[in-house]
Amino acid sequence: MPRRINSGVIWGSVLILFLVLLGGVLFIFFTWQGKILPSVRIEWVKVGGLTEKEAERQISRLGREFLAAPVQLLVDSKKFEITRSHLGFTVDTAASVRRAYLLGRSGNVWERCSQLWKGFRTQVVIPLEIRVDRRRAEKELTALLGEMISSPEDARLVINDQDEVVVVPGKAGKVVDVEGTLDDLSLFKKPFTRELNVRLQEKQPRLRTADITAMGINGLLSSYSTYFDVKNTDRTYNIHVAADALNNTLIKPGEVFSFNEVVGPRSKEKGYREALVIVDDQYQPGLGGGVCQVSSTLYNTALLAGLEIVERSNHTLPVAYVPLGRDATVVYGGCDLKFRNNTTSYLCIRTSVQGGRLTVKIFGNKRDRKIVSLETVVDRVIEPQVIKKEDPDLYEGKSVVERSGVKGYEVRLYRTIKSSSGYERKLISRDLYRPVNEIVRVGTKPVSEVLPPPIEEEEQPPEQPRPEQPPPEPPQSEQPQPEPEASF
Repeated sequence: MPRRINSGVIWGSVLILFLVLLGGVLFIFFTWQGKILPSVRIEWVKVGGLTEKEAERQISRLGREFLAAPVQLLVDSKKFEITRSHLGFTVDTAASVRRAYLLGRSGNVWERCSQLWKGFRTQVVIPLEIRVDRRRAEKELTALLGEMISSPEDARLVINDQDEVVVVPGKAGKVVDVEGTLDDLSLFKKPFTRELNVRLQEKQPRLRTADITAMGINGLLSSYSTYFDVKNTDRTYNIHVAADALNNTLIKPGEVFSFNEVVGPRSKEKGYREALVIVDDQYQPGLGGGVCQVSSTLYNTALLAGLEIVERSNHTLPVAYVPLGRDATVVYGGCDLKFRNNTTSYLCIRTSVQGGRLTVKIFGNKRDRKIVSLETVVDRVIEPQVIKKEDPDLYEGKSVVERSGVKGYEVRLYRTIKSSSGYERKLISRDLYRPVNEIVRVGTKPVSEVLPPPIEEEEQPPEQPRPEQPPPEPPQSEQPQPEPEASF
């Protein structure tokens, strides 16, 4: 019959074991109080038996040597000297020493016992906390090795003055293997002064020649020009700013272009000035006056390219720079000009401002070029009314035109596209331009007709006899006196 183990014996053994362990822990705790356990190192430096401050002084001195030691970087048999400190290296001595000190002093009882055992019986190596500012390191390495490296050059599209499209091939560059170089320099071992072979890597351009060619842009699809008065300097300046923002815009096949998204807000921060804009059927100063001429010129270019118009609004009044029905007003956060690239290739918008002429061109694939004509049909001419306003400061019978009237129009715009199957004529828009009534000020001030009072003749005394006089001289002709000049 098996013997039953007395539970009291078991619990007694456990208690004895616990007391032994507790005693060992307490003995080590009081013996090594404030000191790092004996078998602990930070990298290859012995710190066992030292206090935190003692260990920190020792490691800090080595850390300063590590950061200040000159390093020779070898690139294709050329040497370049720099220090780790200059590359953005730092050493967190306090963090490393703290990790060493907490060995056997953190975690639960069993974890502490395990750490204590290792701290006395086996070698424990704590890595030194070395940090690198990789952005700074890459910047410094690039500046130091500038003559040995080269940035990649993207392939690009060039359009000359003859509207010829040329693809300039991209070029691969040589850049520093930053990660590999920094990993080698992070090794904390003597001698700190080292020679290191720096590896260069070939870096391909973001846009390769094949990428640009695949866009399919090889010719001019449409062009349109409008004209403006360069003497209006602020409006001219705004046209330049908006045209520059639009220049070289690429539109993917199927993508919807938005004028407001590309050009952005018309603000002082963007460089726009105040010039006349149409608000409530009147011209008044506003930021970005003249931008609508850029959007209207682009609108006509898009129409002539046969593109699908998604959104467009006309002005409330006719404008002078494009025919009726062919203007496009834009307001950031409101009215926009949008059209879809319904061709098979990318599109590229090009703008130019020369003197008083603004030109917008759209380039794409020659096979998408269309023969397009535009026709404006005027359905109704709306004559302006004459509104008379009484003016008490103006004399009766007088009148002054305060604002000239402008005719209004109802129009339709048609676009005809010639294709291999014939002609396709399509209504693009119906537009209303409201008339501007003429305002005439009519005088109501009475005209005063008071006559000057009559001149009374004075009564002459009877003529007295006079002594004989010599014969009178012949009368001299009177010179006419000049009339006084009128002033206005």
